[in-house]
Amino acid sequence: MVQKYWDSIPCGSQEPAESIDDPQFFRSHSRIRYEREPEILTFADFESWKGRRVLEIGVGLGADFVQFSRAGARSAGIDLSHQSVKLARRNAQLNNVPESLANGDAELLPFRDEAFDLVYSWGVFHHTPDPARAVGEVYRVLKPGGECRIMVYHRRSLAALQCYMRYGVFRGRPFAPLRDLIASHIQCPGAKAFAISDVRSLFSRFRSLSVTPVVTAYDLRLGRRWFAPRWALRLVPRRMGWFLLISGRK
Repeated sequence: MVQKYWDSIPCGSQEPAESIDDPQFFRSHSRIRYEREPEILTFADFESWKGRRVLEIGVGLGADFVQFSRAGARSAGIDLSHQSVKLARRNAQLNNVPESLANGDAELLPFRDEAFDLVYSWGVFHHTPDPARAVGEVYRVLKPGGECRIMVYHRRSLAALQCYMRYGVFRGRPFAPLRDLIASHIQCPGAKAFAISDVRSLFSRFRSLSVTPVVTAYDLRLGRRWFAPRWALRLVPRRMGWFLLISGRK
């Protein structure tokens, strides 16, 4: 189900105005991505991974993969979606970076033990059916001292509250479990959102674990593609941010 969904709508592919066959399509996608989610740039810190082995789980259209490769990282990337990998390869070709991309499942990574200095994933682990298994695979493929940097959705956030109000309260279902509402109405069917305590349990094997909520444009979304100005995000308490940024070391 997850693969079928992202094959039909590769993540971010509906945002650019250009045709998917236009090379400008990928430039527009990257611009929109980093303007709307500028947290990526600081969190990924692309430049700091030069010469090191980086695995991205869930490459989507390849924007972050291209950034890692341009910065000199020895990058590999996987995605469950065949269509996403096809598009990410084209993006890599247009940017003259190595196409080390393949179809793969986060719960069964096709890599040897202790292969990577960094495992990075932005907005993917909340879509996998068994997040604990996926986290175990991250731990396995990291070198000793290697780092994970992963973003997942936060259940105790303003965006989750908006989901509850819109699909629960306003539709006469005030007692519907929030987990069910998120699974039914946030992107791919079966999507999850985590409490910070959930994340700490999932990543308990990692040292120096950090779990940081970040307020995002999606916390003050006014329409499908209409967002409050970024200055307004400062009015939302950080603890209510929709993104949880997770980092830890093996």
